[in-house]
Amino acid sequence: MHKPIRVAIQGIRASFHDVAARKYFAGRDVEIVECATFRSTCAALRDDGADVAVMAIENTIAGSILPNYSLLEAHEFLIFGEVYLRIELALLALAGQTVDDITTVQSHPMALLQCEDFFNRHPQMEIVEGADTAMSAKRVAEAGLKGHGAIAPRLAAETFGLEVLEDGIETSKKNYTRFLVLCRRADGKRWAQPEASDKASIRFEIPHHPGSLVEVLEVFRAHDINMTKIQSLPILGRPYQYGFHVDLEWGDSQRYAAFLIALAEKTTHITHFGDYPRGER
Repeated sequence: MHKPIRVAIQGIRASFHDVAARKYFAGRDVEIVECATFRSTCAALRDDGADVAVMAIENTIAGSILPNYSLLEAHEFLIFGEVYLRIELALLALAGQTVDDITTVQSHPMALLQCEDFFNRHPQMEIVEGADTAMSAKRVAEAGLKGHGAIAPRLAAETFGLEVLEDGIETSKKNYTRFLVLCRRADGKRWAQPEASDKASIRFEIPHHPGSLVEVLEVFRAHDINMTKIQSLPILGRPYQYGFHVDLEWGDSQRYAAFLIALAEKTTHITHFGDYPRGER
């Protein structure tokens, strides 16, 4: 009998990290390891409290989650997958109520901001910021709060015994979060899929002189490598100098191998976080 995959996430069961983890490992038995922060999520993976971790890295509305890039730099984890999740929000409450019965709604501040049109239609609702979408739903359920609603994924209704009063209340229907799927480098052979890989995440540093970044970008063009994301972060101890996190895609593995050799000639340091199959967008 196979043991369930222990997946560390930031947040609790029924959060969007939970939804993303279950989407990536669909059809497999998953045990969610709840962590209060992204830092503790990484610690759980590092210390063998989990087999893998799922960590959000960017959102199409909020942009990059910069602290998580710093966590990637601090740990020797391997990225072996990614998953994109459309952020779908629902109003949840105790059973037997209607939308008109709800006078107070709580959720994560970002989720509340993403439901502006819904709140414009229901001005009687008082908005209360909470630490997490799923945690807000759990609080309503466990405290038996009538007249209170929570904005959270539908999974939270199933998990905590609440009712979906209205679904799809997010203003933007094109709001996606991208999650990285991480493992310890020592476990890379267990999780990596080299034969299916067509995407990579790297970080590089460049000489501190005019035109050095242009020279690096020319390497991408010359080898037909598609850069899908570039994010700069300060280099600790070197004021006003930056390292560059880059996501890239390729179609030809030999051109990709040649690209890495050419890139090394134009940079002073490269960290390779992993090759993996690109997620469905």
